[in-house]
Amino acid sequence: MDMAEEEPKRIIEAALFMSSKALSIRELASVSGIAAPGFVTGLVEQLIKEYEERGSALGIFNESGSYIMRVRPEYSERVASFAKEAEISKMALKVLAMVAKRKHVEQSKLVKMMGSTVYDGVKELQAKGFLSAEKTGRTKMLRPTRKFKEYFQGEI
Repeated sequence: MDMAEEEPKRIIEAALFMSSKALSIRELASVSGIAAPGFVTGLVEQLIKEYEERGSALGIFNESGSYIMRVRPEYSERVASFAKEAEISKMALKVLAMVAKRKHVEQSKLVKMMGSTVYDGVKELQAKGFLSAEKTGRTKMLRPTRKFKEYFQGEI
């Protein structure tokens, strides 16, 4: 293959590297500018083979018909400490935004404003260390933690 023919494969590789989620053949076709899904699948298979042949610590894996680039399992434990905190769900992010905006807020007020799904968001944020919850009466007072401040590099 000459350089022009390699370009779509490089774009697919870059997309897989940058994405935090598995990408479908349709998404990879769109980003690479190739209309034929079969051709895109062939390019992905070439990339998989290239990574395997060179013994790379990275690999491209098929997850239910979509593809994702990851550190191979045999290396992931040794380098896991360098990974950032796992993503935050949309609901948890909304809860965090409301708490951060107000510096602190009663959980019961958030539930009235946003609905009962707030409870799951609060649990997730507490588990990840972004929120503290202090019991006050029949509700909890929610506050962003030091980890929140450091992670989002903002003043509260």
